Amino acid sequence: MTPSQVRAELLGEHFELRRLIEQAQAMLGEGSSPARIDLRAAVDRLADALLQHSQHEEAALRVILAAVQGRAHPDAVMDEHHVAEHARLVAVLHADVDDSDASAVRTRVVAALDELESHMAEEEEMLLGEDLLGDGATPTSDAEEW
Repeated sequence: MTPSQVRAELLGEHFELRRLIEQAQAMLGEGSSPARIDLRAAVDRLADALLQHSQHEEAALRVILAAVQGRAHPDAVMDEHHVAEHARLVAVLHADVDDSDASAVRTRVVAALDELESHMAEEEEMLLGEDLLGDGATPTSDAEEW
């Protein structure tokens, strides 16, 4: 798979994550009081998609980052902190839905959704740009074939 194909897949996953975020945000819209079971289902769908994306992203980018000349070592970017950040966001979303205070649920889930969107925007800037994942990226001489 070429870097641009990996980029397209990962950006597609970000698109899907944003769609799921929008669904959860719509449930939490002003004047709306979603049933906890409905919000839990929306958060579960988002959390599942985020975990799948995280695993795919880590595996795909580790290979490419190791192969592109002039880029940081993959462990410097896709490190345990990055992976842990995804897991933390999933845990925060789940914990926030379980609060018994509906107002606190709304405030915390909205904050977690905003944080996830910010995290994805940062990834897109740092990891998913054309400079790294375009077809013009230059593999190192000892890199495996894309």
